[in-house]
Amino acid sequence: MRGDRGATLIATLAIGFAVLVLVGQSLITIGRLSSAATAAEESARYAATWAARYGDASDAERIAQTLAPDATVEVLSSANGIVVVVEVEVSLIGPDGSLLTRTVTGRADVPVSGYRSTP
Repeated sequence: MRGDRGATLIATLAIGFAVLVLVGQSLITIGRLSSAATAAEESARYAATWAARYGDASDAERIAQTLAPDATVEVLSSANGIVVVVEVEVSLIGPDGSLLTRTVTGRADVPVSGYRSTP
Protein backbone atom coordinates (compact mmCIF):
# COMPACT_ATOMS: atom_id res chain seq x y z
CA MET A 1 0.00 0.00 0.00
CA ARG A 2 2.72 2.47 0.80
CA GLY A 3 4.29 2.16 -2.67
CA ASP A 4 0.98 2.99 -4.33
CA ARG A 5 0.87 6.44 -2.73
CA GLY A 6 3.98 7.55 -4.54
CA ALA A 7 2.78 6.17 -7.87
CA THR A 8 -0.57 7.90 -7.45
CA LEU A 9 1.16 11.21 -6.74
CA ILE A 10 3.36 10.87 -9.81
CA ALA A 11 0.38 9.94 -12.02
CA THR A 12 -1.59 12.92 -10.68
CA LEU A 13 1.32 15.27 -11.33
CA ALA A 14 1.78 13.92 -14.87
CA ILE A 15 -1.90 14.36 -15.71
CA GLY A 16 -1.91 17.81 -14.13
CA PHE A 17 1.12 18.84 -16.19
CA ALA A 18 -0.50 17.62 -19.43
CA VAL A 19 -3.69 19.54 -18.66
CA LEU A 20 -1.68 22.65 -17.79
CA VAL A 21 0.22 22.48 -21.09
CA LEU A 22 -2.98 22.14 -23.14
CA VAL A 23 -4.77 24.94 -21.28
CA GLY A 24 -1.70 27.17 -21.56
CA GLN A 25 -1.41 26.57 -25.28
CA SER A 26 -5.11 27.34 -25.73
CA LEU A 27 -4.79 30.60 -23.82
CA ILE A 28 -1.77 31.65 -25.87
CA THR A 29 -3.64 30.88 -29.10
CA ILE A 30 -6.69 32.86 -28.00
CA GLY A 31 -4.47 35.76 -26.96
CA ARG A 32 -2.57 35.88 -30.26
CA LEU A 33 -5.76 35.72 -32.35
CA SER A 34 -7.47 38.35 -30.22
CA SER A 35 -4.46 40.67 -30.37
CA ALA A 36 -4.18 40.36 -34.16
CA ALA A 37 -7.92 40.94 -34.62
CA THR A 38 -7.80 44.05 -32.45
CA ALA A 39 -4.78 45.41 -34.33
CA ALA A 40 -6.45 44.78 -37.70
CA GLU A 41 -9.70 46.41 -36.59
CA GLU A 42 -7.97 49.48 -35.13
CA SER A 43 -5.77 49.91 -38.21
CA ALA A 44 -8.76 49.74 -40.53
CA ARG A 45 -10.83 52.11 -38.40
CA TYR A 46 -8.09 54.71 -38.00
CA ALA A 47 -7.15 54.64 -41.70
CA ALA A 48 -10.76 54.88 -42.89
CA THR A 49 -11.56 57.72 -40.47
CA TRP A 50 -8.49 59.70 -41.50
CA ALA A 51 -9.17 59.27 -45.21
CA ALA A 52 -12.86 60.15 -44.85
CA ARG A 53 -12.07 63.35 -42.99
CA TYR A 54 -8.82 64.60 -44.48
CA GLY A 55 -7.45 62.58 -47.38
CA ASP A 56 -8.20 60.02 -50.00
CA ALA A 57 -7.96 56.27 -50.55
CA SER A 58 -4.18 56.27 -51.04
CA ASP A 59 -3.80 57.93 -47.64
CA ALA A 60 -5.96 55.23 -46.06
CA GLU A 61 -3.87 52.46 -47.59
CA ARG A 62 -0.61 54.09 -46.50
CA ILE A 63 -1.84 54.61 -42.94
CA ALA A 64 -3.22 51.08 -42.59
CA GLN A 65 -0.01 49.58 -44.00
CA THR A 66 2.04 51.65 -41.55
CA LEU A 67 -0.06 50.55 -38.57
CA ALA A 68 -0.13 46.89 -39.63
CA PRO A 69 3.05 46.28 -41.67
CA ASP A 70 2.52 42.55 -42.26
CA ALA A 71 -1.11 42.94 -43.30
CA THR A 72 -2.93 42.91 -46.60
CA VAL A 73 -4.86 46.17 -47.04
CA GLU A 74 -7.79 46.79 -49.37
CA VAL A 75 -9.40 50.22 -49.72
CA LEU A 76 -12.72 50.82 -51.44
CA SER A 77 -13.73 54.41 -52.02
CA SER A 78 -17.05 55.83 -53.16
CA ALA A 79 -18.84 59.18 -53.00
CA ASN A 80 -20.59 58.09 -49.80
CA GLY A 81 -17.74 56.60 -47.83
CA ILE A 82 -14.49 54.73 -47.52
CA VAL A 83 -14.17 51.06 -46.62
CA VAL A 84 -10.84 49.71 -45.39
CA VAL A 85 -10.29 45.98 -44.96
CA VAL A 86 -7.13 44.80 -43.18
CA GLU A 87 -6.24 41.09 -43.16
CA VAL A 88 -3.50 39.75 -40.89
CA GLU A 89 -2.14 36.21 -41.00
CA VAL A 90 -1.38 34.76 -37.58
CA SER A 91 1.03 31.83 -37.19
CA LEU A 92 0.04 29.37 -34.49
CA ILE A 93 1.29 26.03 -33.22
CA GLY A 94 -1.24 23.19 -33.30
CA PRO A 95 -1.74 20.60 -30.57
CA ASP A 96 0.51 18.15 -32.37
CA GLY A 97 3.27 20.73 -32.88
CA SER A 98 2.41 21.51 -36.50
CA LEU A 99 2.43 25.08 -37.77
CA LEU A 100 -1.02 26.57 -38.47
CA THR A 101 -1.89 29.86 -40.12
CA ARG A 102 -5.16 31.69 -39.53
CA THR A 103 -6.31 34.96 -41.08
CA VAL A 104 -8.10 37.59 -39.03
CA THR A 105 -9.88 40.52 -40.66
CA GLY A 106 -10.59 44.06 -39.53
CA ARG A 107 -13.09 46.15 -41.49
CA ALA A 108 -14.14 49.78 -41.16
CA ASP A 109 -16.80 51.60 -43.17
CA VAL A 110 -16.76 55.36 -42.59
CA PRO A 111 -18.98 57.91 -44.37
CA VAL A 112 -17.18 60.81 -46.06
CA SER A 113 -17.42 63.98 -44.01
CA GLY A 114 -19.35 66.85 -45.52
CA TYR A 115 -16.75 69.21 -44.04
CA ARG A 116 -13.78 67.38 -45.48
CA SER A 117 -10.54 69.37 -45.62
CA THR A 118 -9.62 68.19 -49.11
CA PRO A 119 -12.24 67.19 -51.67
